[in-house]
Amino acid sequence: MPALEAHLDTPRADRYLAQLTSHMGHGPGGLKILSTSADELVIDLGPATWSIRATAGQLILRVQADDPTDLEQQSARVAHRVEQIARRDGLQITWRPA
Repeated sequence: MPALEAHLDTPRADRYLAQLTSHMGHGPGGLKILSTSADELVIDLGPATWSIRATAGQLILRVQADDPTDLEQQSARVAHRVEQIARRDGLQITWRPA
């Protein structure tokens, strides 16, 4: 399955993961949490799956989808959402093939 990944250097990865977990728990836009733990969140985006992992110094994002068009659209959706939440820290997502 095609996938894209982004590694965001931040000392507050755990805080962003907690914030995203809280936000996604409300199911905005029909999103559904597939699994959650202290260091990872996996979300069903419909045509794609989004995982978020927090390490000591990074927030690691991964989006995967069967269809390349869905992968492009959903990775843009994820980037927009995360960049909104992290705007104060100026985090920018650069996707790379996983």
